[in-house]
Amino acid sequence: MTDILLRASKEPWEPVSAPDVLKSNTIANNSGNLLFGQSVYRMLSAPDASITPDRYASHRKKNAADYAAWVNESFDHFVIPLANAFRPAFRPALRRLTKVVRRLKTPVTVIGVGSQHSLDGGSSDDELSRDVQAFMTAVLDRSASVGVRGARTAEFLGSLGFGDDQVDVIGCPSVFMNGYPRPVEKATPSITDGSKIAMTISPYVRKLNSIVASHTKQYQNLTYIPQNLKDLNMMVWGENRSNPKNRWNPTHVAHPLYTEDRMRFPLDPRTWVEYLTDFDFVFGSRIHGSIAGILAGVPTMLLAHDSRTLELAEYHAIPHLKVTELSSETDAKQLYEQTDYSEYNARVPEIQRVLASFLEKNGLDHVLAEADATTEFDRKLAEAELPEMVTTLYAAGRDGRAAILDRVRTLHRDQTALEARVAGLEKHIADFSFEAEARKLFGTWRSRAKRKIGLRR
Repeated sequence: MTDILLRASKEPWEPVSAPDVLKSNTIANNSGNLLFGQSVYRMLSAPDASITPDRYASHRKKNAADYAAWVNESFDHFVIPLANAFRPAFRPALRRLTKVVRRLKTPVTVIGVGSQHSLDGGSSDDELSRDVQAFMTAVLDRSASVGVRGARTAEFLGSLGFGDDQVDVIGCPSVFMNGYPRPVEKATPSITDGSKIAMTISPYVRKLNSIVASHTKQYQNLTYIPQNLKDLNMMVWGENRSNPKNRWNPTHVAHPLYTEDRMRFPLDPRTWVEYLTDFDFVFGSRIHGSIAGILAGVPTMLLAHDSRTLELAEYHAIPHLKVTELSSETDAKQLYEQTDYSEYNARVPEIQRVLASFLEKNGLDHVLAEADATTEFDRKLAEAELPEMVTTLYAAGRDGRAAILDRVRTLHRDQTALEARVAGLEKHIADFSFEAEARKLFGTWRSRAKRKIGLRR
């Protein structure tokens, strides 16, 4: 039996409610992280493998030495799926992860890591480069190679001195989340104003504001699928994600997509993909929001806004446009017409072979080659009761009332727990006060006793 520690938030069949996600941040700020973590979990679920998710502790622990000692004692391999980890914002986590890896004696395999730059490549960051070099060096001392998302990341690592023998371009493992992916085909040659459309935009990409505004008005069956923790907080508790400087940016509770309950937040990869199977078209700038649509077999157009999204689109042949190619007149019907998955479908076998070769090169057994087989993983996942997509506070009908009741129960549970903690604290303070008073009285008595003894002497 091979014991594998996997950088992942949870067991794939483990349900986590929206309030609990907000408390513990099991999505590591973005629900897209769930897709590639679960994908790697499945592909490594060979009969002789035992997999334990690290629940992101490996890059959150401050005591790297103790954590690494536990890994060395308990596991045979540490597998690290990563997304766009080579970026300034992830540097503190990357440094902590490097400290852990440096102390490991077990093999380490990094899967799907990417760098993040602007569409034109952007300027280099010397401090980030040093952190990436340190991480890569630590990993390569314990692995045959590092698997990266695309050619742009490979080029970035090449500039830091890491050659083709150390870096393998493997894309994102999330396309194999359900095994061999189903072909993506158009069910109809065109869509209409009444078509069901899912939009997966990044609110910070200003170029998309006018597109969000026009599509919110024109397509009444359009649903926005946000992915960030701040979005989830907005949907669950009705707090604005940010100060709404632009009323058409869906980051506030007065936005029509919120007030009309046309937002849904994914808490689990399986239910996310299942939800999208009923749609006619998916478009937007979120790479894993796009891959969720692809896994559902729905024609999907990615709007690439930086290198991390563009290199994956290029490697997997995902239909895409750069945001610099868009205008305020860009329309979903036009995007749908340009969506062609013939090249993507044709590339899947080769991409699967490359990924399988990478895993084997790094000493990992896998089930990628078993394209049509139903694994024990699949059976357990199918039987799991997992949370549905999260609604807004404006949700109607039975589902809406159930969601509101669930949130009320959560508030009551938290209030009860808080009251119990306060009561315990008050008792502790009271006990402490009593003990302090007792010590004071005892000290006074002892002093008096000593004086009396002294007088007697």
